[in-house]
Order: sequence, then structure tokens, then C-alpha cells
Amino acid sequence: MEPLHIPASHNTPAISYKPEHAWFRVVGNSIPENASTFYAPVVAWLKTYVNELPDGCSFEFSLPYFNSSTLKALYTVLMEIKLAMAKGKRFSVTWYVEEDDDFMQEAGETYQEMLGMKISIIPGHIEI
Repeated sequence: MEPLHIPASHNTPAISYKPEHAWFRVVGNSIPENASTFYAPVVAWLKTYVNELPDGCSFEFSLPYFNSSTLKALYTVLMEIKLAMAKGKRFSVTWYVEEDDDFMQEAGETYQEMLGMKISIIPGHIEI
């Protein structure tokens, strides 16, 4: 399995899979001009390796802010996770929300409804 580590920039989140912890994290603001281009390598990595990830792998999203372009790109990332879960993989998905951030709370709830998958929405944030 190829490692995945995309460092954060001013406009993009850090994205990493750490096999020693069995977690995949997306952390930071996501305001790229073209989110589909930025997230394309992540989607490609998931398409290639998601079935090799161990059961119990945790997918964690801690995004203080993202733009409308990111909304669709994250949906595509989450869809790859859902497809693997539909084939029997046991993953967890956690959506971290800062206190009083109604937009991010609603975004997590919307993804949960749109995808028909359990997403734990909890207060706080994480680091890579």
C-alpha cells in the first residue's frame, strides 16, 4: 500500500493515512479554487487501497471551514468510504465540529443523510 500524506497549505487541509494508528484524517481549512483537482489523488488512493485498510479504520474530518467546491469533493471521498462499507468493511467516520459552528454541524448531518451512512458528529478538533 502506498502511503498517503498531503501536507496542509494556506488553502488546503492536511490529508493523511497513518497505518500505525489505522486512521485517515482530513484536517484544516479547505478552500482550494478547484477542489475536485485537489481531492482527485485522495479519491484515486481510496479507490486503489480502501479494501486493504483494516476493519476498524477510522476516517476523521476536522475542517474549520470549507468552500462550496469542497462540498462536492468531500461527498466523493465519503462515497468511496461508503462503497467499501457496503461491501463489508467496518469503518467509522467522525466529523469534528467546533462549538457553535452551525454550518459544520449541518454539513455533517447533510452528508449523513445524503449518503445514508453513520457519521459521528462530535465537538472539538484534531490534528494530523
